[in-house]
This record gives sequence, structure tokens and C-alpha cells, in this order.
Amino acid sequence: MKHPLFSLPVFLALLSVSVPSLAPAGEKSLIDTTRSPQAKFYMPDLADVHWNGGLLGERFDVCRDTMIPHMWTIFSDPNLSHAWDNFLMAAGLGEGRGDGKPHGPPFNDGDLLKWFEALVQIYALAPTPELDRRMDDMIAVIAKAQREDGYLHTQKIIPQRRGQAGAVAKEFEDREHFETYNMGHLITTACLHYRATGKTNLLDLARKAADYIERLCKEHPEELAQNAICPSHYMGVIELYRITRDPRYLELGKQLIEIRSLVPDSVGSDHNQDRMPFRAMTEAVGHAVRANYLYAGVADVFAEDGDASLFKTLSTLADNVASRKLYVTGMTGALYDGASPDGVDHTQHKYIKTVHQAYGRNYQLPNLTAYNETCATIGYGLWIWRMLTVTGDAAYTDLFEQTLYNGVLPGISLEGEHYFYVNPLKKLAEFDVPLRWSRTRMANIKSSFCCPPNVVRTIAEAHNYVYTLSANAVWVHLYAASTLETKWLDGSSIRLRQETDYPWSGAIKLIVDAAPTGPIALKLRIPGWLQDGAASLRINGQPSDALVKPGTYAEVSRAWKAGDVVTLDLGFKPVLLEANPLVEETVNQVAVKYGPLVYCVESNDLPPGVNLKDVAITLATGTEGVAFQRERIVNADVLTLTLPAVALTGAPWQPAQLYREVRAPVAAPIKLKLVPYYAWGNRGDTDMSVWLPAR
Repeated sequence: MKHPLFSLPVFLALLSVSVPSLAPAGEKSLIDTTRSPQAKFYMPDLADVHWNGGLLGERFDVCRDTMIPHMWTIFSDPNLSHAWDNFLMAAGLGEGRGDGKPHGPPFNDGDLLKWFEALVQIYALAPTPELDRRMDDMIAVIAKAQREDGYLHTQKIIPQRRGQAGAVAKEFEDREHFETYNMGHLITTACLHYRATGKTNLLDLARKAADYIERLCKEHPEELAQNAICPSHYMGVIELYRITRDPRYLELGKQLIEIRSLVPDSVGSDHNQDRMPFRAMTEAVGHAVRANYLYAGVADVFAEDGDASLFKTLSTLADNVASRKLYVTGMTGALYDGASPDGVDHTQHKYIKTVHQAYGRNYQLPNLTAYNETCATIGYGLWIWRMLTVTGDAAYTDLFEQTLYNGVLPGISLEGEHYFYVNPLKKLAEFDVPLRWSRTRMANIKSSFCCPPNVVRTIAEAHNYVYTLSANAVWVHLYAASTLETKWLDGSSIRLRQETDYPWSGAIKLIVDAAPTGPIALKLRIPGWLQDGAASLRINGQPSDALVKPGTYAEVSRAWKAGDVVTLDLGFKPVLLEANPLVEETVNQVAVKYGPLVYCVESNDLPPGVNLKDVAITLATGTEGVAFQRERIVNADVLTLTLPAVALTGAPWQPAQLYREVRAPVAAPIKLKLVPYYAWGNRGDTDMSVWLPAR
């Protein structure tokens, strides 16, 4: 039976709720760094930024109106997902399939909680008593499902409560059961719920879960270390510390890093980044989701603890990814399968283990077979945002923006009901090699539904990343039509409107509606991908003497008054990118980028009779003569580009023909239409490519 949205029976007893005074005003943000010693800034509160249309505002509207409600129809239907059914069974409120067993992947608990996190964000922006009641109903079920000692993993609790014994009911029997991942997402979601509602009914469950992990860390550290799979709990316990200020949780976050060295050699592997102590790492390796979650959690610990040895490793790893292992789309995790350890001498072959969805070697970035799990991209964004937070370095903002637009948004269809698990940069119908995951979006991914709710919560929360605050300063990290109305910790307030068509245009206008009486600095990001001299800045129509340098924040400090206008023109145009020649698969190829957006070609935009693999960009003309066109794809407003190109005609390849003598093809001029990469795959099952041959 399909469960209606939160309409649980009246007899479910709700937990008593209260409005405590744990977090004062200014500490109700997505990631609270208001008191983090190493943080350069902090986020506004959850409801302080609102979209005013634009690309990201449009995606948020679809998220609120379609993505979140539709995903509940999946989670609540036992024929589509067992996530909610397992919670009901663990709470003693359902029978599931009637066989008394949990079903679905073991990480479904955390996946449902990610969806709940998105719901909380929607509530924070537009609170209603009905949505508040429905969340309370759901929390009541989670509370009944959780064990008294704080452990929460429905796939173990269900057999435990039915008197079953053995491996099926034993905690941490299988490190791939994701127990700490599930509890980590409980803690993170609870922190957000507390900040949005002021209630502790979910936060109380999070504290119980964190206390359980803390006891395990003290009594069975090796067992806990072996089970840090996709370690969302690293971020979770630090966020819990930021709310409660309980030093036990900060200490727990620090110890979770240290105990990784206890993992036995027979168990440890790059697959889970536990083959060596964290500080010994010099290269991003292994399962990309697990790696990025780990790095994000360590960055949270550094923000509070200031351990320079942690930051040294984080910085080294971040540089390695950005310069050698990152796709042009901001995605990570290139390979379906890699090796651990990689590059050892032949006498060590017997110790090599398989690594799934691996980072791969430096410069190893395939296109047709790219893995690029959506969760890995989101994890990378979480990590890079935290690196920005503790450095204030605009280079990290560029990376975050690159990932958001080109890595996160493609993970869900424009209409909001179909999902990518993997994200190739090229797709050809003729390449019929079977791979594990579909290269078209799917309506459901029963075996691994982790990515869809991760995308949904990220889109729901994207407005939190546009602006941040520091003492007497507002940082503008992302350009998007939006309104900021917020307060500093001292109670002084500002209201700022951003009018722009970014990323379709580089023209940005910031209008001050209200500001404190004293000087306030506006710190405006000047993207590092701009050419020198391409950006200009004016204050009330007059040129500013602020340093406007790509890759930095231009700072304008003055006493602002209502009606002041800051005009920033980024002046970008389409460009052709090439990759380092060590990236074998893109040699003699180019990609088209416009502002922060990577573009691609889809086969249904090609002239009749032209095959995608026969298309080439002519370097002599490049992007000269480009034509811009605003179009609708499904429900989205996009800007398409049309460039001069050529179609190469030669003898067709035969399926069994691997090599042949070169014969010069005939080049015919064509007009080549490109769409933003995030919008591909929304008009049927098409061929697609980001990289195109250059002539």
C-alpha cells in the first residue's frame, strides 16, 4: 500500500517539542561558522536569501513544486522504494512485504533523510503549520525506529526487534552496510531542522546517535574506523558541536580522523581511503564519494580546531584534484573501477584490491566511459565550499561554481523526475559496450537511490551559497537574481538586491535597499576564468578605483545608503578550451565554455545526415560569428550557441574494422548548435559530446 505524504495514523504519539535557546540569531544557517576560529566568513540564516527568477531560481521552483513531492511518491511506495517502509517496520508500524524482512539498499535510511533535509529547507523559506505538523509526524516514526542507545539503521533494527540473531541482526557485521553514513545524515538533517523550526524533537535523536558513535569510538575504535563508509557523520558531528557547543562532539570529530590509522592492513584500502593515515595522503584516490565526504569532514574539523597538519593535507589533495583529476564539468571519480594501491611494483600484485567509482590516475579522464557519480560531484562541492570558507580564496569559489552548474544540475532532468547516477561527457549509440549504469536518466534507481535526493537537497539549498558575511563585510560569491535580507551578529542589518541574467549575461547590478550607518565592504568575486581587463566596476554610475582582478574579490568599502547601485560587468564571451595533452582522450579536441557554463552538442541538433562523431570545430574561426538564441527546453529557459563548424565525410567505418589507412575526409561547412551541458538528455535518447575534434 502506498503511504500518503506524512498522513500517519492519529494514534502515533508525537514527541514533546520545545523551543530551546541553543542558537542565537545569526546561527541558523546551513553550515554555521559564526564561531569557527578558522572561518573567513559565515552564511546568512536559512531564510535570508530568496531567488528572484533566473536559472537557479527556476531550478529551485521546480525543486519545490515537483522534485520534492515527486520523490516522496517514490520513497512512500513500497513498489518503488522500501525506504519509508523500512522505517515503519523498524518503528513497529508496518509489515513491509509481509515477510518480516527489510528490503532495498542498506543506505536507504540516509537517502530518505537527505530528502527530508530538502523538505526542511523549503519549510525554512516558507513555514506553514501544516508542513511543520507533517515533519513532526515523520520524526515520530524515526524516533520509534531508533534504538534507545541511539543506534539507527533499519536494516539491522528490524531483525533485532523480531528476535532474529546472527549476521542479519549484528551491527557493523558488514562495513558496506553504511550504518555511520545513515546516522550522519540523521545528524545533519536534525541540525538543519532545529535551525529552521527551533524544535529539538529531531535534534534529540541526533544527539543520541552522536553519543552512540562517541561510545563506539572510545570502546571499539578499530571497529568504528572500519565502518566509516561515505563518512557523512564527520560533517554531522561538527555541525552538532556548532549547535550544542558540547566539546565532546568536537573531540569526536577529531578522533574520527585519528582512528583511521587503526584499520588493519588486511582491511584497509584506497577504496575507503583507509590504507594510510590521513596526514600521509598526497593524492586523491579511491572511491570518489567516500573521498570527498571524508575531505569535507576533515575541513570542518580544521575550521574549529586549526590543526595545520590537517590543512596541509587538504590543500595538497585539493590541488591534486583541481590540476589533474577534475573534469571540465567539475565532476570527480572518472573510473568505473580502479586499483588499490595503484602503481606498485610487480612483486606487490597479490595485495592489489578493486576500487569502485575511482578517482583514477592523474590525467585519466575518459569521456564515453566516465563514471562521475552525481554524489561524488556533490561531495566535491561540499569539500570545496569548506576550503573556500577557511581560506577566502576565490579560486575555490570558481571551482564550486563550476561544479554547481555543470556537475550538480545535470543529475536531475529539467522536469524534475528523472535522474543520472553516472555522468558521461560523451554518448554514442554506436558505442554499445555494456556498462553498469544507464547513460540516460532513469525514473528510479532502485539498487542505489543515493544521488537523486542528494541533488534535490543541493538545489533546495543552493541560495545559501550566494552571499556570506564577515565583520563589516558582505561577500558575493555567486551571481544570480536574488535578494539578501540579513543581520550581522551584532544585530545590524542589510538588504541587498541582485539584478542579473547571469549566467546568460555578465551584467550584474547590486542595489542597496538598507544598510548600517558605518562603512561596509562589498566583496565581489571576479572569476578567475575572465581575461584581464574584461571586468569593470561602477558605483552609482561612476568608475570604481577598486582592484578588479580575475581570481580575486574586488572590495568596495563605504557607508552605503538606500538606493546606491553597484554595477559589475564581467564581459565574458564563448571560448574554446583545450585540455593538458596528458589527458589522452581529449588530444586535438576542444570544449566550448560560456561564462561558467560548459556546452555540448546533441545529435538531434545536427543538420540532416550529419553524424556527431564526424563534426569538428575549425580553429581558424573559433567562436567568431557565434549566434545566441534564447530557447525553451522542456520547462527551462536556456541560451543556445550556434558556431561555424565542419562535417567530415569519408568512408564509413565497419563494426569489425579497428584500423585503416588514413584518407583525407571532405569537409563541408555547417552551423553547429550547442546547449548547456546541464540541459542535455531532456529531448529523447540522443548522442552527445562535450569535447569536439579541432581542425
